[in-house]
Amino acid sequence: MSRRGQAFVVHVLSVFAMAHGLSYTHKGSIDVTVVGKICQHPIKNVIALYLTIQALTGSCACMMLSLAQDIFPSTRQYLHPLKRALSMVFLPMGFVVSSVYWSLLIFAPSLILIPIQISTTSSSPVHSLMRLPLLTDLAMHLAPFLSLLTDFALFEPKFSRRQMAIAPIMMIAYATVYAGALEYFAARNDFFPYPFLNASTLPIRLAIYVGTSCTGLGCLAFLNRLHSAGR
Repeated sequence: MSRRGQAFVVHVLSVFAMAHGLSYTHKGSIDVTVVGKICQHPIKNVIALYLTIQALTGSCACMMLSLAQDIFPSTRQYLHPLKRALSMVFLPMGFVVSSVYWSLLIFAPSLILIPIQISTTSSSPVHSLMRLPLLTDLAMHLAPFLSLLTDFALFEPKFSRRQMAIAPIMMIAYATVYAGALEYFAARNDFFPYPFLNASTLPIRLAIYVGTSCTGLGCLAFLNRLHSAGR
């Protein structure tokens, strides 16, 4: 199979996997009541505040742009710069989402999974944690990073020095706006979308915002250094 054919297969599979994750967020089939403050606010009203959803949407957009270039090569001069700019943000964001989510899921699930109460036949509801189906979990919390990583490693050139100089500005701006939005809506709704933020004071939350941003930048710099300059 030609390199173009290989890229097409990777991009199709990536879009399909992430589309599965996105479709789950729009099903509205979660028949549970979220415990505490969140029970007064439907999950769909805060879905856009989840970094997982932003990484999933942005990564899927990158793969769709790549797929469009595979099918219509003449569009590359217009679509590729946009795809590269998005990749600079969503590749490291995908790493942050995957590393934080799977680490907490394994070692401290109550800090990442939303608490729920399930109605039963008894008078007392059963408290539990909202877990996703395995394939959906992988599509939402692993596919975005693996898709962009595979695409970058196999089909894309490494980022130039100029692009790497711009990357911190883009990521810091994104992180600042995102952290500001989280704090703003938390002040209005009295809760954060992630349990580990609800359990943290403002100084700790600021440290989390800064730490995850630096982790993302470090990931991008590390992957770019490992990348073959000959691609």
